[in-house]
Amino acid sequence: MNDQHYATPNADLKPESTEISELIEPLIATKIWVRLCSIMGFIFTFFIVIGGIGLLAGGSAIPNMPFGAGIGVLYLVMGVLYFMPSLYLHKYAGAISQAQASQNSADVLAALKYQKSFWKFAGILVLLMLVFMLVGMGAAIMIPMMAGV
Repeated sequence: MNDQHYATPNADLKPESTEISELIEPLIATKIWVRLCSIMGFIFTFFIVIGGIGLLAGGSAIPNMPFGAGIGVLYLVMGVLYFMPSLYLHKYAGAISQAQASQNSADVLAALKYQKSFWKFAGILVLLMLVFMLVGMGAAIMIPMMAGV
């Protein structure tokens, strides 16, 4: 009978060595898409802000559009909200390029911090949108009930 199954297990507790280039490789693979999303975000932000300025300037002058200026302000706020994630993505892509060039773990960490900032901002926006949708649905239910419709 073999008593090997009663032997003390051999556990290799030393951390596995990973080269910086292996850590950077997945980041480099996403860099082009991150850069594309950031540029598209900046372009969308530009059009949102231009639309907001147009509504702000001309919306209140048009008699059939009483809330044009208010909608223009809303577009400007949306422009700021679209700009921030695009900026985080742009900085993230730049930090990936820096990490690729330097092969330094500090630069990899900087890139991951920009990624964290992007996802934190995106998560906060999702929560805010959820709150606004719930308030809107509550208002859509309560206002007609109060009006007796």
